[in-house]
Amino acid sequence: METTLTEVSPVEYEMEVTASADELKDRVRDAVREQRSQMNIKGFRKGKVPAPMVKKMHGPVLSMRVAEQVTQDAFETMLNDNEDIEMMGQPQISEIDYEIDSDLRTVLRFGVRPEVELKDLSDEEVRMLVHEVTDEDVEKEIDNIREQQADLVPVDEPAQDDDYVNVDLQRVDPSTDTPIIGETDEDVGFFLDDERLREELRDAIVGSEAGDTVRAQVPPPPHSEEEETRTFDITINDVKRRDLPPFDEELVRRVTDGAMEDPEEFRAEMRRRIEQSYERQAREMVQGEIVDRMLELHTVPVPPSVVESFLDSFEEEVKEENDGELPDDFDRTHFRQQNRGDAEQQARWMIIRDAIVEDADIEVTDDDLRDFFSEQMQGQDDISADQIRGFYQSMPRMMQQVDQQIISRKVYDELIDRFDVRELSLEAFREEMEAEHAAAHDHAHPDHDHDHADEDTPSIIT
Repeated sequence: METTLTEVSPVEYEMEVTASADELKDRVRDAVREQRSQMNIKGFRKGKVPAPMVKKMHGPVLSMRVAEQVTQDAFETMLNDNEDIEMMGQPQISEIDYEIDSDLRTVLRFGVRPEVELKDLSDEEVRMLVHEVTDEDVEKEIDNIREQQADLVPVDEPAQDDDYVNVDLQRVDPSTDTPIIGETDEDVGFFLDDERLREELRDAIVGSEAGDTVRAQVPPPPHSEEEETRTFDITINDVKRRDLPPFDEELVRRVTDGAMEDPEEFRAEMRRRIEQSYERQAREMVQGEIVDRMLELHTVPVPPSVVESFLDSFEEEVKEENDGELPDDFDRTHFRQQNRGDAEQQARWMIIRDAIVEDADIEVTDDDLRDFFSEQMQGQDDISADQIRGFYQSMPRMMQQVDQQIISRKVYDELIDRFDVRELSLEAFREEMEAEHAAAHDHAHPDHDHDHADEDTPSIIT
């Protein structure tokens, strides 16, 4: 038997296996015996069917079994003899030329891990959001809670800019000053301080009372190719005002289901949660920038088999979202084409991440696990970190996921140390994000000021 290894690309190899019929006779004999032991044919005792009859009846199955076994054994031997080759993805037999009792030729294609030359990142910049939570942030969150818990009380007076209104919207033809049939929205309710509300509608409604009808001229929504300004008659059905509850023990008990009642203790807890939220957002933002920059800096080739493995996992996610089955109208070819770019990016980041792990000698320590499970148990007094750790360790797959989470965190920590990190305040960060979003939109639509609108019907929300 001969094995020939050919480099198809820096990330893919082909292994050709050839063997004579004489070299395969023992494998054929074993395959026939195994198949014969499962056969029940009238006139023969079980396991005593003649070999020629077994070959005649099950030749294709036997030949496939022998070819796959020979190829697999040759592949394992080749990997043991070539320790510098690290396989990635799932190997696939691409050619089989074999019939039972004849010479064999197979070709197996497999991916290999590419070499990654990590760049010096000391002059490469990423941004990190830094925000110190203020008393104003805490009070704003408490005011939001009070608004959520407020009763809506009908008022017989003009609507203010933070009231709740219920309206009927009727689009009007301005040339004839008549209603356009079929373009009516009835019983539409919203708060006038909703940031998504079109300013033209808010301005027309504020100061009006229940029973009034006002007119608003609404220009095309942002990012729309519509050019026509729409005219609406707005009938105010109802005006209600928030009756804010005081921030006291009763409110605290209500929103915490009795877990707290001291307003100052609740205020401190709100500060802690807001700080955690900003820290999480800052971490997610900088991690996103790190991944993008690392992908830009490292144009690493990806084995096709690894990309296919990621696409397989995407399909499994679709199954999980649909009770374990793909939808009846699922177009597998279109799905894989549509998601191939994401699969390639995720595969490339995995390869780069693994290179960082090796370069920085990152591993999961017992202290890492102890810290991880302690974090998971914050605020839970009925179970200890050791108990939850024992539960995870009883389920190896879940424990592997924990290990990967810890490794990912340590990889990002390592890269934050290597990058030139520019800290930005919340306001500065938002300004840069808005500017980049606007620039990206202008680049994507150089001949248009707006995108297509999603709906032709009037909407109060942009």
